[in-house]
Formats: sequence, C-alpha cells, structure tokens
Amino acid sequence: MTPTPIVDASHYVRDAPTAELSKSVGQPYSFKFLYFPIHAAGSCSRELLGYGKDKFAFEILSPANWGEEKPKTPFHCMPVLYIKTKDGKDLVLSEASVIEHYLAKHMNLLGDNEYEELLIKSFHSSSTMFQGGFASNVTWCPPEVQPQTLAYFKANTFPTWIKTHTKHLLDNGDNGHYIGNKLSLADIRTANAIEHLSVQPCADELMDIIKKAPSLMKVRETVANDPKIAAWRASKEYQTLTSNSKAFFLNPMKFMGPPKI
Repeated sequence: MTPTPIVDASHYVRDAPTAELSKSVGQPYSFKFLYFPIHAAGSCSRELLGYGKDKFAFEILSPANWGEEKPKTPFHCMPVLYIKTKDGKDLVLSEASVIEHYLAKHMNLLGDNEYEELLIKSFHSSSTMFQGGFASNVTWCPPEVQPQTLAYFKANTFPTWIKTHTKHLLDNGDNGHYIGNKLSLADIRTANAIEHLSVQPCADELMDIIKKAPSLMKVRETVANDPKIAAWRASKEYQTLTSNSKAFFLNPMKFMGPPKI
C-alpha cells in the first residue's frame, strides 16, 4: 500500500498575528481559484468571482496531474482559493463552503444583518447538501445500482428539498430571492444546484421535476439574468466547463482514472 503523502501545509503557517491576518484577508487584491475542468463543487465559487469586481484567475487542474498536486492542498481536496492581499500577503482557503462564505461576505451577498446572514447560510447549506447528496448517492454509485438510487433521490430527497425551499421562498414574497429583494449567496447556491442537475445524463427527467417548482425556477432565472453572472455564463470558458461537465457525468470513473490503492 502506498503511504499517504504528508500534507504540505506551509500555506497555513501563521507568520503574523491572526488579528493582522484577519485584516489582510479582508482586503484582497486578487484571487486564483484551483479546481478541475468541470463545474461541480467549483461552480458557485467561480460564479461569485465572476460576479465580483476583483482580479481573478481560474487555474484548471487536469485529473492526470491531481496525484502530484494533491499533497499541496490543505485537505487533499479541491477547490482551493489563493488570495493575494493588498498588503502583500499570500493566503489560502480550502473547502468549498468556506470559500463561498468568504467571497459572499466580501461581495456583500450575506444580507444586511446577522440574522439575515444566518438565514442565507442555512439556505446555502441546505442546497449544498442537496447537491452533495446527489453526488454521493447517484453520481458515485456503481452503475448497476444507479437506477435504484436515482429513483430514491427523485422520490425522497428531491421533493423534500423542493417543498421546504418553496415554503421559504413564498415566505419572502416569491420574488426570486430568499431574503428581501436582492441577490444573495443563497440565491446563487440554489441556482447552481439546479444547473448541476441540468448537466446530468438524466437531466431531462430531473429538469421536468424542477420545472414544476415555479418558485425555485424563479430563483434560477433571477440569478441567470444578473448582468455579471450572465456575462460569465456566456463566456467561452464557462461553455467549455459545461461541455466537460456533461462528458464527466457520463462516466466519472473514466474521467478521474482508476483509484490508487
């Protein structure tokens, strides 16, 4: 058995007091976002970067190079966000939800007060778990059991997510937003969960279900119609990621290569 490489966690070395680092991370100069050449867990962060006004670059990592790069990441997983701050520091964030919360805070997408922020993070977490549940219970299941796991998802997880989120959206006036009348991280995260379904091999049957949930479809449309997000989605880079995602979900194992033991 090949030993697990020791994590190169030099990026977590605290070369300054945390209060100073907190001030630095609150004043980013530019970003570099590392992820595979598909949407998946990187979609929401890429959308946030496209929405913001900061300098950013997307570093696309080929699965063929993942074994070499893996030990350089904080938890042997992606995405990873590299931050260059205005005072010259190089900081690193890992874990998709942490990156998304950070970018949303920086871009004023977490509401107008702490209670709104908590609600937005709750809706964000629910849609993140919904998408992650599809990945773990359908995408990464052996092909011979996928029909059964997909059927369970459609009969249980999917309608529960639709029903609960529809209630919250109706409570907010059914205006395409979770909180108030302006864009938030919750809106973007839910829209990305829906887009995730649209690139699956079974997209037609999944989208037939979501199209019967008008409140959620309104969120999807609201996000898609934001001028900055629309510009990102119209880019050649986004279209390439979409094509790659469709190809990936047809055969994830082939895309990632055989597991290493």
